[in-house]
Amino acid sequence: MENMEHKNLHEQEKSNLFIGQQNLFDQIYKNGFQNYTQGLPSINEAFIENHSMCCIDEGTPHGIHSAGSGILRDKEEVLTSFRDAGVTEITSHDGCGAAGLYAKSKGLDLSKSDEYAKEWSKEIAKELGVPYRHISSTEMSRPKGLHVSRVAYYDGTGKFDYSTTKELPAGFIISRAIQSIGTSISEATVSFNIATGDHGFGELINQKNPFMIVAIGKDQEHLDKLLNELNDVKGVMGDKVKIDGFIAPN
Repeated sequence: MENMEHKNLHEQEKSNLFIGQQNLFDQIYKNGFQNYTQGLPSINEAFIENHSMCCIDEGTPHGIHSAGSGILRDKEEVLTSFRDAGVTEITSHDGCGAAGLYAKSKGLDLSKSDEYAKEWSKEIAKELGVPYRHISSTEMSRPKGLHVSRVAYYDGTGKFDYSTTKELPAGFIISRAIQSIGTSISEATVSFNIATGDHGFGELINQKNPFMIVAIGKDQEHLDKLLNELNDVKGVMGDKVKIDGFIAPN
């Protein structure tokens, strides 16, 4: 009975948080992200140089991003990518979904997935000669154990941080600017699966209220290129996803 009550409270929290975003998403669905962001006086504040390496999790919005700080990628490729990106810090965080996927793929103990993320991040930081930092659940920009994102930002600038303005919806951030198409598309898929799963909004995301994958380009040509990359994602995910985009301010 106690577990059922807890589950019902959790589902009610999800519903309340989802409904709380509805007016904003109705506006975005209707007008598109480009039109919406053009009207935001604070949009410039969402683009900041920050070379801390963080997860794509919406709870860790500051810096540049790779799922689990690269834990799902080849180590040597990660080291090269992070060096080229000028990474100045490696982080891990509580409740890392990417670490869970890593543990599952390796047949490891899922209950220790955060520990694997810490070990990975410490090792990468050591090899790059940069500091390591762990982000606790109390420091994260989302409720503990619940993803509140209805959008994944497919960021071609490497500078995007939705949390610097209250006018943008919380979202996963995929730093396409610093990693390959394959890795970035994979992370977009992971974001969708989390958002539509038990740790996200689940069935509240549907054809009427689709999950959004939003490309962010430096100019129209760049945006068109990113949108073209995302064409195949729509085919895989169907009508529960909407592809959109906008051009970053100069």
